[in-house]
Amino acid sequence: MRLVPFLVLLASLPATQTAALSCLRPSVQASFREAQAAEATYVLALGRLAVPGGSALPPAGYRPGAKPYSVEATFEGMLATLRGFDRPARVPVAVEVGCAGPWCGAAPVDQELLFFLERRGDGFALEEGACPRWALGATPEAVDAALSCLRGEGCAPE
Repeated sequence: MRLVPFLVLLASLPATQTAALSCLRPSVQASFREAQAAEATYVLALGRLAVPGGSALPPAGYRPGAKPYSVEATFEGMLATLRGFDRPARVPVAVEVGCAGPWCGAAPVDQELLFFLERRGDGFALEEGACPRWALGATPEAVDAALSCLRGEGCAPE
């Protein structure tokens, strides 16, 4: 019976207070399995994205939720092989920023991250939506988990 007053209270709140984006906590294992199941080809990368001029802001006049936009960036770091993150790389990356309603992703620049970069022709792409899944924190545990998945040693979630 205590549930009814709570539901009445919840229903009386304005929609702006109850409408919020809820993202699942990203994990290396979930991202790896999703990349592996995709038709596209992904590479694991450990490093940073840089944007010419240092700004990854949306284009002038951009309204959140209006439409996706793209930012040209450069990845600098290491690509993964079965031996580890041991292949130096400096490659162009098209960061495609998407939105879910009023919530938008952002180009993750100037931070050391673990990336799942989609190979496209001679370059790469990174999709960053409101709920990130292709650019994750580069903790030692995340790096170890990524290599474990890549080597087929186990890719069970934490």
